[in-house]
Amino acid sequence: MLATALCLGACKKDEAEAPSSDNNGGGSTSSTPSSTPTFAGADGVLWAINTFSTQTVAGVPFEVEAGLGSAAFPSEANASVLVDAGAVTLNDIALTRNSNNTYMTIPSTSNPSGVDLSSGTTHWVVAGANGIPAVDQSPSFSFPDVGSITSSTTVTRSSGYTLSVSSISPCDSVVFMVGGVVKYLPSGSTSCTFTASELGGVVAGSSMIQVSPYSYSHEVIGGKDFYFGKQTTRTVSATIQ
Repeated sequence: MLATALCLGACKKDEAEAPSSDNNGGGSTSSTPSSTPTFAGADGVLWAINTFSTQTVAGVPFEVEAGLGSAAFPSEANASVLVDAGAVTLNDIALTRNSNNTYMTIPSTSNPSGVDLSSGTTHWVVAGANGIPAVDQSPSFSFPDVGSITSSTTVTRSSGYTLSVSSISPCDSVVFMVGGVVKYLPSGSTSCTFTASELGGVVAGSSMIQVSPYSYSHEVIGGKDFYFGKQTTRTVSATIQ
């Protein structure tokens, strides 16, 4: 689930289907891959992620649902420097502000399901500080739906690999991930092919495959540009060979 953590980059609204990487459409092999898009000129990015992870214990598969929240507020002078915007909550759950001023809530042993996103509702509240206005927003659009992963859970790097799901509902973009390789495709895409070259840097062993459609909206609040996202992530354990 940590692979869905928010990171900042340069993706505009009319470029929503472009990869959040610097290789012009190929797979990203960052050591900390993210399936969350980023936006140039944003004063705030607030992202809710409903995760479905399938794990197998003693030969029996089971699915775990958990809700995550991420937020970041770039400074006007330097987008790579984030500011403290005061307290941030998602559905009344406080996000933790990290030392670099990223905000995040992650499921824990005491709260394994994280933020309850089962209703599809996201209510964001930001106290406001350091040039960031107070925010109280409940975006009305829906979380995208993603069907079950239908491709093999064994990935042979030298042969390439096609990651597929049974269905994808309308959204802004779909993120496909194999290990640390991330590719963005347009809405409606239910499969993505990774070449042997793209998978060459993936370490053999236990890993994961993931499909994450997302939708988002742009709102101007107090003269500032905010982006609110809803993303559904389906993850399955995999073996890389």
